[in-house]
Amino acid sequence: MSTQEWYLFGHLLGVFFLLAATGLTTGAAIAAGRATAANTVVTLLDLQLRSERIVTSIGAILAIVFGSLLVNEAGYSFGDAWISTAYTLIILALALDHGFYLRKVKAAREVAVTLGNGPVTAELRDKLNDGGARLAGIVLTLLWLVFLWLMIAKPGA
Repeated sequence: MSTQEWYLFGHLLGVFFLLAATGLTTGAAIAAGRATAANTVVTLLDLQLRSERIVTSIGAILAIVFGSLLVNEAGYSFGDAWISTAYTLIILALALDHGFYLRKVKAAREVAVTLGNGPVTAELRDKLNDGGARLAGIVLTLLWLVFLWLMIAKPGA
């Protein structure tokens, strides 16, 4: 394999991790919103937190490092609009994810922990159905999809 192929493999592996974390987090969020037992909610929110903190972070690091190496190796320029847009999107997505969304998840988890093995209360249901967190999750999913589209459509254009 050539150097460019190795860089592409590392970059695609990072993108795979990002998309896997998005799916895992989305599925856990939906399941947590439907759960009836607080301890189940804690487990699902722990899954979300780990997915975002670990899988998303690994994916972002791989995508950025290998994508940056690939830019020069493949003959692109960091000044190309699609590359600048991709960097902007990944920075925005990570800031929204780690700076806002995960705080909402952690707040809901704290309420769920205090309930122990009890049922989901109205307070916890409100935390799980927080409009800001839901909007952030939707925006994050859309950002990752646009990022993915840029990586597929633009290099070949």
